[in-house]
Amino acid sequence: MINGVRASWEPENLTPLNEIAERMSLYLQGRGGVSILGNGTLLFINKGEDDIANAKQALEEAKFLTDFRVKQLNEGGYLVALHKAVAVFVGQQEFETRKPEIIARLDELKFPSEELIVDPSTTNDEFLVGIYGRGKLQRDVYNFNFYQRI
Repeated sequence: MINGVRASWEPENLTPLNEIAERMSLYLQGRGGVSILGNGTLLFINKGEDDIANAKQALEEAKFLTDFRVKQLNEGGYLVALHKAVAVFVGQQEFETRKPEIIARLDELKFPSEELIVDPSTTNDEFLVGIYGRGKLQRDVYNFNFYQRI
C-alpha cells in the first residue's frame, strides 16, 4: 500500500468504549496493559512516559497493515488482529447491526486496486468482521482519539 492511499469507508465504532475497556481489563489481569483508541483500536504496546505519543507512533506504522486474523471471543464480539501489537475490537451487536452495510459497502473497505485473498478456512462472517475491523483501524489512524490506557 502506498502512503496516503485509503479505503473510502472508515466505519465509526458502535461499541461503547467503556464496554471495550471493561472487557480488556478482564482479559489482561496480570498480563500487561493496552491503549484503547476512540474507534476501538487496541495497542498492546509497552507503557511509556507518554502513552499518547506512543500510540500515535504505533498507529503511524499500523496504517500499512492489511492482513488480519479474527478471533471470536467467548463472551461475544471479536478481536481483529492485524499485528501482535495491534488489534481492533468489534462488538457482537455492532457486527450484527452493520453486517448488511458491510456487505453492501465491501468495495469501499478495500484499498484502491486491492485484490482480497481469503484463506479458505476463514468463514464469511470472519472475513466481514476482519475487513470491517481493518476499516475501523484506518479511522483511528486518520482521526486519532486516545481513549485510555489500562
